[in-house]
Amino acid sequence: MARDFEYEQSHVGYDCQYPEGGIQCKNYILCDSVLPMWWFECKACYLCTICDMKFGRTLKISDHVECPICLETKTCVSPPNCDHSVCMDCFKRCYYGDLMLEGDHPFPYSDIEKEYYDDPDNPKWDDYPLIKVYHEECNKWDDARIEKYANEEHLRKCPLCRK
Repeated sequence: MARDFEYEQSHVGYDCQYPEGGIQCKNYILCDSVLPMWWFECKACYLCTICDMKFGRTLKISDHVECPICLETKTCVSPPNCDHSVCMDCFKRCYYGDLMLEGDHPFPYSDIEKEYYDDPDNPKWDDYPLIKVYHEECNKWDDARIEKYANEEHLRKCPLCRK
């Protein structure tokens, strides 16, 4: 694949990791990933690591299509192994279960969150009792999520043809 400078210029994305700007993943509408400007030089593609590993290609996105699952007219995506189109919400539910729809636990001390994540092993955090509770809740939530979806073979397949 040749470098696509037009794509890079027209798909600049910003997030907390790249506030100065990066390149949107080709599946950005699904994954919300922004890549560093040097990404193509290293990977020779415009897919984030997760999309590359999960799908191996750019997914086909279509606007104003009726989803055969929820029957709403929305932006739809075609799963990687077939030509059906399902809306983003149904796609996420089928491919990720409720993992993408469930909320995460908010950090209990928003004023020190950035400092905490820069150095989470610092012993000074022992003075913040809610951090320990936060970790315990996150671990329980994560374990329950993994257990719930560990044996669900229908995930990561098209909901219509099961390919």
